[in-house]
Amino acid sequence: MIRTVVLTAVAALAVTTTAAQASSIRVPLAGKSQAQVEADVTKAARAVCFRATRNETLSLDAYQRCVKATTKVSLDTYATAQAPSDSTVAAR
Repeated sequence: MIRTVVLTAVAALAVTTTAAQASSIRVPLAGKSQAQVEADVTKAARAVCFRATRNETLSLDAYQRCVKATTKVSLDTYATAQAPSDSTVAAR
Protein backbone atom coordinates (compact mmCIF):
# COMPACT_ATOMS: atom_id res chain seq x y z
CA MET A 1 0.00 0.00 0.00
CA ILE A 2 1.25 3.45 -0.82
CA ARG A 3 1.86 5.50 2.32
CA THR A 4 2.91 8.84 0.82
CA VAL A 5 2.64 10.61 -2.48
CA VAL A 6 5.00 13.33 -3.63
CA LEU A 7 3.46 16.14 -5.62
CA THR A 8 5.71 17.89 -8.07
CA ALA A 9 4.67 20.74 -10.28
CA VAL A 10 6.84 22.24 -12.95
CA ALA A 11 5.93 25.68 -14.17
CA ALA A 12 6.90 25.21 -17.78
CA LEU A 13 4.26 27.67 -18.88
CA ALA A 14 6.64 30.60 -19.19
CA VAL A 15 7.98 31.66 -22.55
CA THR A 16 11.53 31.01 -21.38
CA THR A 17 12.43 27.87 -19.51
CA THR A 18 14.87 29.74 -17.28
CA ALA A 19 11.90 31.06 -15.28
CA ALA A 20 10.56 27.57 -14.65
CA GLN A 21 10.75 26.27 -11.09
CA ALA A 22 10.05 22.86 -9.62
CA SER A 23 8.69 22.30 -6.16
CA SER A 24 7.43 19.28 -4.26
CA ILE A 25 5.57 18.36 -1.09
CA ARG A 26 5.35 14.94 0.56
CA VAL A 27 1.78 14.05 1.60
CA PRO A 28 1.36 11.23 4.16
CA LEU A 29 -1.58 8.97 3.24
CA ALA A 30 -1.48 6.09 5.72
CA GLY A 31 -4.79 5.54 7.50
CA LYS A 32 -6.72 8.18 5.55
CA SER A 33 -10.03 7.81 3.73
CA GLN A 34 -10.32 8.53 0.01
CA ALA A 35 -11.95 11.91 0.75
CA GLN A 36 -9.11 12.85 3.13
CA VAL A 37 -6.51 11.81 0.55
CA GLU A 38 -8.19 13.93 -2.14
CA ALA A 39 -8.42 16.94 0.19
CA ASP A 40 -4.78 16.64 1.29
CA VAL A 41 -3.53 16.18 -2.27
CA THR A 42 -5.52 19.20 -3.48
CA LYS A 43 -4.23 21.33 -0.61
CA ALA A 44 -0.65 20.30 -1.36
CA ALA A 45 -1.15 20.93 -5.08
CA ARG A 46 -2.31 24.46 -4.31
CA ALA A 47 0.82 25.14 -2.25
CA VAL A 48 3.16 23.64 -4.86
CA CYS A 49 1.48 25.43 -7.73
CA PHE A 50 1.41 28.76 -5.93
CA ARG A 51 5.18 28.63 -5.57
CA ALA A 52 5.65 27.35 -9.11
CA THR A 53 3.47 29.93 -10.85
CA ARG A 54 3.76 33.08 -8.74
CA ASN A 55 6.10 34.77 -11.24
CA GLU A 56 4.09 33.87 -14.35
CA THR A 57 2.66 36.59 -16.55
CA LEU A 58 -0.84 35.10 -16.35
CA SER A 59 -0.35 33.65 -12.89
CA LEU A 60 -4.02 33.01 -12.03
CA ASP A 61 -4.60 31.00 -15.20
CA ALA A 62 -1.29 29.16 -14.84
CA TYR A 63 -2.04 28.45 -11.16
CA GLN A 64 -5.49 27.00 -11.91
CA ARG A 65 -4.16 24.78 -14.69
CA CYS A 66 -1.27 23.65 -12.51
CA VAL A 67 -3.54 22.72 -9.58
CA LYS A 68 -5.89 20.77 -11.84
CA ALA A 69 -3.10 18.89 -13.62
CA THR A 70 -1.03 18.21 -10.49
CA THR A 71 -4.04 16.94 -8.55
CA LYS A 72 -5.10 14.68 -11.43
CA VAL A 73 -1.65 13.17 -11.91
CA SER A 74 -1.15 12.63 -8.19
CA LEU A 75 -4.54 11.00 -7.65
CA ASP A 76 -4.06 8.83 -10.76
CA THR A 77 -0.68 7.70 -9.39
CA TYR A 78 -2.28 6.95 -6.03
CA ALA A 79 -5.13 4.99 -7.67
CA THR A 80 -2.67 2.97 -9.75
CA ALA A 81 -0.64 2.12 -6.65
CA GLN A 82 -3.81 1.06 -4.82
CA ALA A 83 -4.99 -1.24 -7.62
CA PRO A 84 -4.17 -4.94 -7.19
CA SER A 85 -1.36 -6.13 -9.40
CA ASP A 86 -2.03 -8.52 -12.29
CA SER A 87 0.35 -11.08 -10.79
CA THR A 88 -1.92 -11.53 -7.78
CA VAL A 89 -4.94 -12.12 -10.00
CA ALA A 90 -3.00 -14.48 -12.30
CA ALA A 91 -1.79 -16.55 -9.35
CA ARG A 92 -5.33 -17.50 -8.34
